[in-house]
Amino acid sequence: MKMRIIAIILCGLVIFPLFSSARSGGSMQAERSGTSVFSEVDTYIAREMKRQRLPGLALGIVQGDRLLYLKGYGQADSSGRPVTPETPFGLGSIGKSITAMAVLQLAETGKIDLDAPIQRYIPTKYKGAEFITVRQLLNQTSGFSQISTFSNTLASVNGQYQDAIEKNALSYAEKFLKQTKQTEHPFTYSNANYVLLGYIVQLVSGQSYGDYVKEHIFSPLSMHDSYVTLDEAAAHGLATPYRRIFGYNVAYDGPFVYIAGDAPAGYMYTSAKDMSHYLIAQMNGGRFEDDSVLTSESIRLMQTEPVPGTYAMGWSSDYINGLRVIGSPGGSLGFQAQTFMVPEQQLGVIVFANVLDAIDAAWPDTHVITTTHIASGVINLLNEQPIGESGLSISQKYMLVNGLLFILSVWLLYTTARTAKRCFGPWSPDNSGRIELSIKVIARIVLNFAGLFMILLLSMTQVVPIWHMATIFQPDVFLWLKIVTVLMALKGSMEIIRLVRSIRHEKTSKLKY
Repeated sequence: MKMRIIAIILCGLVIFPLFSSARSGGSMQAERSGTSVFSEVDTYIAREMKRQRLPGLALGIVQGDRLLYLKGYGQADSSGRPVTPETPFGLGSIGKSITAMAVLQLAETGKIDLDAPIQRYIPTKYKGAEFITVRQLLNQTSGFSQISTFSNTLASVNGQYQDAIEKNALSYAEKFLKQTKQTEHPFTYSNANYVLLGYIVQLVSGQSYGDYVKEHIFSPLSMHDSYVTLDEAAAHGLATPYRRIFGYNVAYDGPFVYIAGDAPAGYMYTSAKDMSHYLIAQMNGGRFEDDSVLTSESIRLMQTEPVPGTYAMGWSSDYINGLRVIGSPGGSLGFQAQTFMVPEQQLGVIVFANVLDAIDAAWPDTHVITTTHIASGVINLLNEQPIGESGLSISQKYMLVNGLLFILSVWLLYTTARTAKRCFGPWSPDNSGRIELSIKVIARIVLNFAGLFMILLLSMTQVVPIWHMATIFQPDVFLWLKIVTVLMALKGSMEIIRLVRSIRHEKTSKLKY
């Protein structure tokens, strides 16, 4: 009997590690060659945070139904408060998948028909609501455009949360639902789709969007550090958002951190720990621990693009070193995030950081941001693959940008000084004829004042809303541009003075002779 017990124990000691290894799936290993892969992840993240000048970062790694690794890095604010896995960050467009989940929950209970026209749920007089379905909003095939949403974003920045979603949704309805016939539209990304979906959730459920999400998604997934308003998140330790000013991180507390009317499109706040719970549910048929937020069929629908390379319902697919991944980047002013799921391995990664400007985006793939590179690198490390190119560091990017701005500034100062010398120095007649000289001077005057006129037009009107968004997301470059236009207008003024002097000099010369 003793020998049997010993044999059973020995077999258990051999079989249990094999069973644990089998559960980990794929080629991902928590330990290799005596060195923890997570130590390599820590080293990699520390290096990238330094290269990309990230104030703080939070990481979550899950596999199957398990939390593998949670960690905070760097500082959440200027006081030195450390980032933890519970620190809330801005979620950005990853939040669209939360809105999609809410819609699919209501579809499962029969309250929403995905193929019904949205006119069934949204009270609107516009005929276009007859031709656009809930599914088209979810898959971003309604024909709405993102550029056209910027004016709404700017207008709703100071809106109160309680009615902001309704106002924004009805404004989008007025803007986009005027079509008079049914038309097939390709995938076109637009926040308007998900704001309208959030409004539908409110109307169908009888709750505010935020209350519905808290009760039916955050609560069953134990997402205790997740919030639908900035005030709630700030009261519970929200990381400070930063912008980059000529390469330096500067805290931002302006109004564009939070757009209440765009909450269903991504203006929510959550932590790496909470998003890890969310990813576990995404990879386990809607289940987290003992609760289920969706059926496995709805989860599969949510993650499946109608056409490869387009948009599923909050998610899209890509490849990292040959591994198919499902995920989404997320960005709002001062915050960026990236999540990836590897279905083949039941592996999920979420990365948050608390700094974002336009310069963080890759070109021309502007949806690829700093956290996208870092999340990709983490997946490669977990799969014993080369990390891959991380692109230029922020220092290198700003070296190019600041170098170009410096060269242009020097050239502009030189030409301004030369114009001042011609204007206020001893008179030196131009060899050109009067008409030719006048044409040249007037052309320079018009050119120098054109920039100032354009800046004033763009800044004081909503003619081109993207201009305002660009000045918010890359304020340093646009501040320099405004200073340049003032200098050019100064040059134009001096050219006017020179033209007047030229006319007077010519009259004086004629009187002498």
